[in-house]
Parts: sequence; structure tokens; C-alpha cells
Amino acid sequence: MDKVILLFSTPLQQTKLSVSQSVLQFIKSQKFKRHSNGYMTHESILECPEMKFVKDSITNKVKSYLYDTCCISNTMIPELVTSWVNLHRKDDFAHIHTHANSIVSGVWYLSTTENSGNVLVHTDNKLFGNVLDFPRKDNLFNSNDCAFLPQNGDLILFPSNLKHSVAPNKSDKERLSLAFNYMLRGDLISGLPGNIVKL
Repeated sequence: MDKVILLFSTPLQQTKLSVSQSVLQFIKSQKFKRHSNGYMTHESILECPEMKFVKDSITNKVKSYLYDTCCISNTMIPELVTSWVNLHRKDDFAHIHTHANSIVSGVWYLSTTENSGNVLVHTDNKLFGNVLDFPRKDNLFNSNDCAFLPQNGDLILFPSNLKHSVAPNKSDKERLSLAFNYMLRGDLISGLPGNIVKL
């Protein structure tokens, strides 16, 4: 039987973290500021005492992502850099972007509906190069974009340099999500060639 190997895959990890009413009420009580395509809170929401349990839970998920999924040494310690809540009303969206000055980023979905918009992940790595485009049936090998609809409590973790966006909210209800960035503290390897994985 032929064997297909997924080379140099990007790990996006989806898990669940339940949304309590007390956390939701606290977040809704925050001050939101309008920007070009939605509303945001200040950038240290997870540092609030009311969010300590949430911060600890997210940090544990980030550690699992780093140590178990990405196989990074547990001598590297994730530290929260920034965290904020996005509020998207009808037709608000998030443009294509990456997260600077961090290693791991994530989004925790607090309030969504079936019409509140897909999360889209984008890549510049086109199968067979960036010159030609072929008729095809889209799959994970030949597509430039991947979409999924988040549910309440979905927690998504990914490398901070992964391009992503969120489609416009077509619901009359607000979409709430908590975004965050982590950096790693610890000694880096320097002056060595890249590692080789034997297949």
C-alpha cells in the first residue's frame, strides 16, 4: 500500500475550555474600544484577578501544545505577553494577520452562533509552486485556505506566525473571543544546524 507522509505540517490544536457565566459576565462588563473592524478590550484581560483560573487553564493548554504536540523541551517556559477580548457585531470581521513578538497564539471562543463567521487559516505555500493553478478537488495538500466554524468554548492554539482571519459576523448577536500571545523563556540552541527527522 502506498504511504503518504505529511511533511513540515503546521500544528493547529483545537480543544475545549468551558465558558462559565461569571467569566462571561465579567468580560461583558469590560470597556471595549472601537477599531477599524470591531471592538477590543485592553491588552491584559487575563491578568485580572477575576480571570486567574482561565489564565491558568489556558497556560496549561499552551504547555501541552508545546511539550506534547510540538515536542519542545519543557525547559522552555511559556509566559503570557498580551491578552484581549474581541467583540464583533454584525458585519465586523478580522482581516488576515499574524501575531508579532510571540511564539504561540490562541483564541478562546466565548459567544458564537452558526452565522457568526468562520475562522480562516491561510498559507502562501502553494502545491507545485506559486506559478500555476490547476482544476482540483480541494484538500489539505492543495488548498491555500482552511475554514472551520468555532463553537462556544473552543480553544484554538497555533504558531504566532500563522496567517489567519475571521469572516464577517452575519448574525445579529455579538461574537466574543479572547485572544492571547505567549513567548518562551529559557535557553535557546545557537550555532547548530537544523534537526533531521528520520522517516
